[in-house]
Order: sequence, then C-alpha cells, then structure tokens
Amino acid sequence: MTSRTRAAAPLAVALALALAPTAPAAAGAAGDGPGVTVPAGPLRVGQRVLVDLDGWPAGTAQAEVCGNAARRGALDCATGDATHAQVPPSGRARLPVLLAAPPVACPCVLRVRTPTGTAGATAALPLAGVDAPPAAPGVPAALTLESVHADDRSGPRSWFGLPGELALGFTLRNPGTEDVTDPPFTLLVGPPGRARTIVAAPAVGTVAAGATRDYRVTVPTGAAPYGRYEIDGRIEVPGRPVAFTVEAARRPWGLPVAAAVLTAALLLARRGRRAPAR
Repeated sequence: MTSRTRAAAPLAVALALALAPTAPAAAGAAGDGPGVTVPAGPLRVGQRVLVDLDGWPAGTAQAEVCGNAARRGALDCATGDATHAQVPPSGRARLPVLLAAPPVACPCVLRVRTPTGTAGATAALPLAGVDAPPAAPGVPAALTLESVHADDRSGPRSWFGLPGELALGFTLRNPGTEDVTDPPFTLLVGPPGRARTIVAAPAVGTVAAGATRDYRVTVPTGAAPYGRYEIDGRIEVPGRPVAFTVEAARRPWGLPVAAAVLTAALLLARRGRRAPAR
C-alpha cells in the first residue's frame, strides 16, 4: 500500500461517517420493557411513517401523536386519529402511523400504549407544521367515585350459608389533566363495622385524564348466617385518597327451609310409629 493510499483511508472513513443517516429516535429497549422506534426527522403533520414496536405484550397497541410531551395524558394527544394495530406473540410489529396534528403545541412525542394502559412507551417526535396553542396549566391528578354497589352472587351456595362471593362494582372518574396509573388499592370485607378480612384487590390500571372507568370485582366471603356484609375500599391517590363503604345482604333461606322439612319428616315418622301401637 502506498503512502497516498494510507493517507486516503482515514479520509474515506470520516466521509462515510459524515454521510451516514441519522439514527431513528427510540424509547425503551427489549430488555427494559416495551419500546417504540420512530424514523429520524424532520417529519411533518400529515405524513405517514413506519413505527417499530419491540418487547410488547401480544394484543392491541394504540399509537397517537401528542404535544406538550404528553404531560397531561389524553388531553395532549390526537386520540381521535390514533392508529391501532395487533402485536403478535413475538412482541415485535411494524405499523404505519399517520402523524396527525396534536391539540397542543410541541414538544411532541409518539405515545404507544395498550388499551388497558398496562404497557406503554413514548418516543420524541421531531414534528413540524404544528400550529396548536400551548397547553394550559395542568390540574393535579385526582380520582372521584362516581358510583358503587355490591350484590350477592353466591348462587345456590348462599341458600345454605356456604362460603360465597359478592360482586362489587364501582366507577372512577379522573377530573384532572394527568393520567392516574396503578394507585395502591386495598379492600376489606366482614360484618358491618367489623370489616377486617383483607381481600386481594385488582390493579386499578390507568384512568386517563378526563376519563371514567368501570370496575367489577369478585369479593369472596366466608360461611354466613342471615345478615349483611360490608366492603371497605380505599384507593391511595396522592393528596386525595378515595374511600368507600358498601353493604350487601346474604339470605341463606335454604337453612330454615331444610330445618322445617327435617322437622316435618321427624314428626311424620313419629306418628307413623305410634299408629300401629294404637
């Protein structure tokens, strides 16, 4: 190799690095949970791009363009123009996404999540052509209880006082401008005023800003005489916890019916034994 060739080699390497395309923006990694990769910018509103997902649970994924770095959740996102796609069991998918105009100004991100909010990731989106106004000051995250009720769903088991279950239903609303995700949730069950048995409470998941969400929970009970059960619940939202108490009646009428039938049978049997003696 000549000296001129040796001198040209470093120059060729430098030129190749300078001409290499800019790496795409990515969020997350396969080992760290769900990840999303978007093409390198510049990008414009109305453009359709291919987005790669990696490390996602199988099922539906929703991708939406958000302004304000999605700080207020759905309020910052073009949810009406979201893209939905199915992720196979491999956890990898490539989906075409329309870059819709977000409702508020950038910084913009592409937010991808599952419908239940159990998995999600965002990637910075160098988006041009956004003329939306800046986001208004946010309202702290909060939850309010819209409704709550409980019913006995033990079926024939409850007729005879056997262990059964209560069906607890309640609705939460998030009046704030930030999503609330998986606040601690505790449940207790027992006689009124003495609900001390801890019940495994389900995950609350994500209640999006400005949205409502319904819940149905099965609460097991022990053997019960006539009377009522009380369910105490508490959701620990910072600064504004949500607490509720609801009662449900269990009426094991099969026990007195069975006792009456047994008593009548004993009386008939006794009379049957006395009749021949007479």
